[in-house]
Amino acid sequence: MAIRMRRRRIRASKKKIFFIAFIVFLAIIIQSIVLVEQKIKPTLLVIAKQKSEQIAKEAIADAVTKKIAQIDMNTAEVLDIEKDKDNKIRAINFNFQGYSKIMGEANQRIKNRLKEFESEKIVAGVPLGLASGSSFLSNTGPKLPVTFVPVGSAKTWLDPKLSEAGINMVMVTVYLQVEVRLQVIIPFATDQTVVTTSIPITNSLVVGEVPDYLYNNPLGKPEVPRMQVEPQAK
Repeated sequence: MAIRMRRRRIRASKKKIFFIAFIVFLAIIIQSIVLVEQKIKPTLLVIAKQKSEQIAKEAIADAVTKKIAQIDMNTAEVLDIEKDKDNKIRAINFNFQGYSKIMGEANQRIKNRLKEFESEKIVAGVPLGLASGSSFLSNTGPKLPVTFVPVGSAKTWLDPKLSEAGINMVMVTVYLQVEVRLQVIIPFATDQTVVTTSIPITNSLVVGEVPDYLYNNPLGKPEVPRMQVEPQAK
């Protein structure tokens, strides 16, 4: 009986030791994962934001810039320029039909392109040496493959700019302003990056005396900020 009791105690002791060793090993693994996460998270976010900015610029270039280059657009299709009886430019209003057409097409093309990027897996390789915190070892060790997904939205609007182009002449340039917001999702964190681009889509010379200030009325509203006319470059 005594021998059997000893054997049972030995078995129970072995199980207890194994359980404690397993708990310690698990704690070390979790602590190591947390340490690696804290060390490489800033680098991952930088890489993810850089990739996201590149994606946003590609989406704008593919969806808008290339398309605009194919269109022969007239300023009159986009803007209605009002003059008073003395031939001074009094106000600039967007042509609703032209405005809606450009905005609708630009938004849809950018959203479609961003959707394509969302369905693609973007993998960044980060050296394990970054977890050491040492600049000497930062590029050493195997690379950890990290997949992140950019989730984006786009906003566009038209912005007319005026500049003097001679006596009683003004250059009217219409810019398409594009703002793309990308939410970067990585395994350990999330961040947001914003990319804005200004694309000239049409310009023309307008005959007429230009005041120092005029009303820029993008949506036909009666109360809008005044826009200063840029002087002619010398």
